Amino acid sequence: MLLSKVLGVIVIARNGDRYNYYQDPYTYAGSNAESTVLGAVESYQLGTTLRQTYFDPSSPSYINGIRSDLVDNNEVKVRVKGGVEGSVVLDSAIALLQGLFPPNPENKIQLANDTTIVAPLGGYQYVPVETVEPDNDRSLESWTDCP
Repeated sequence: MLLSKVLGVIVIARNGDRYNYYQDPYTYAGSNAESTVLGAVESYQLGTTLRQTYFDPSSPSYINGIRSDLVDNNEVKVRVKGGVEGSVVLDSAIALLQGLFPPNPENKIQLANDTTIVAPLGGYQYVPVETVEPDNDRSLESWTDCP
């Protein structure tokens, strides 16, 4: 069976394992939480799975033409829910992005004096992450009130 061509992907992911989270059963107000090491590994593994699924030319879900060696910030948009639970969702997004776009020594620049500078951590790739506050934007939590 021939699959249709994959043009793009929208990934909706929450967070990996966390601790110290409590949600009031009457008001549903949540507390701050923290990511665990397990949560970071879960999110990183999801990123590597997404990389294998969409960036590997031998995959039937390969996105033809996407840059897979170095992130092209014109091809990737990351939005993360900010808010009540602390940084767990943002932390998980960063870990996922580390798996999706691992360090690459080709992430470098050439200075005017011919010095080559490789990004820290062996070519770490910085992917911009936009935080979305539920009080200002309902796109990630449609049930919240918005002015």
